[in-house]
Amino acid sequence: MSFDVDFSGLLTKMQRVSQAVQQAVEDTAEKAAEEIHEKAIEYASGPMNPDWKAKQARTAKRENVRNSGKRVALHFKDNAEYLWYREVMHEGKGTPPWPVSVNTGTFRRAHRRERIRKGVWRVFGDSKIARYFSYVHDGTIRMKGRPTIGKAVQEFKQSGRIREIGRAMLRKNLQGVK
Repeated sequence: MSFDVDFSGLLTKMQRVSQAVQQAVEDTAEKAAEEIHEKAIEYASGPMNPDWKAKQARTAKRENVRNSGKRVALHFKDNAEYLWYREVMHEGKGTPPWPVSVNTGTFRRAHRRERIRKGVWRVFGDSKIARYFSYVHDGTIRMKGRPTIGKAVQEFKQSGRIREIGRAMLRKNLQGVK
């Protein structure tokens, strides 16, 4: 008595499943990098807080632009606003406000993402676009850092969103395997 068992169909299907899983990992990494990148740009842009935008507009007014050009005159409504500005921006006691003062959008454009190899992406700040990116992100001795990318990565990790993305991509790629 002899038995002949043909596993060629099983091997073919296992190879297709393996390719689908590899593609799901690549898609998951790409989607995660995309979401982190978008969140970092959102942090660089700052929350849409009308009070902060009004305060930013008041402190960014220039006095006598034709003659001095670079001189910025700060206008405060009252002493409390001045004390807040001094405490946060100069003494570093409070949390710096979001957003980073953005006039041109160069800081936002400096946020990049790229594929390093299969399944590996990175989100980074391009210092060729904005030379000051690391100073704003990491801070200096006179200013606290505003880590847009670090904060986006931390929030993404804590949200557990990577599992949701991975499951969705795996489901999507395994649907075609038969």
